[in-house]
Formats: sequence, C-alpha cells, structure tokens
Amino acid sequence: MTTSTLTRKNQTTIPKAVVDALGLVPFASLVYEIEQGGRVVLTSKAATFASLAGTFPRKPQRKARSGEETASSIRQGAARRQQRSIP
Repeated sequence: MTTSTLTRKNQTTIPKAVVDALGLVPFASLVYEIEQGGRVVLTSKAATFASLAGTFPRKPQRKARSGEETASSIRQGAARRQQRSIP
C-alpha cells in the first residue's frame, strides 16, 4: 500500500509509484471519483495540452524579408495610395 500525508492546506505529494502507474506528467489533470462507502478512484485525463501540442499542424513560416524587400514594398504601397488620391 502506498500512502501520503495531507497538509493543513489540503495538499499532498503524489507518491512516485502512483505517478508511474498513471503515467502522470507535470500539469496533468487528475480526476477524483468518489464512490459510495468513501472509496476514491484517482485517474488522469486521457490527454493534456502538453501531450497534444505536437500533433497540431504548424503554419509554414514566411521567409523573413530583407531590408531592401521591405523598403520596396513600402514604396509600392505609397505609390498606389498616391495614384488613388490624384483626381
């Protein structure tokens, strides 16, 4: 039997044997189910954000513009705005 102690602030350290048995990782969500008779069943949620983070597709990163490319883009935008303002 594995035990732990409850502090005055209702906190406890989860024993390593329980962490290993449930496959817990930092920030995992724990689920407490209280059954009749006072028995408590402790489980962890199937997935945490940390475990899912690598499964989402990433947006392709845009290539960084050089200073000249940025300046050229600014000049083109300014020219378009100027042409719209000429009657």
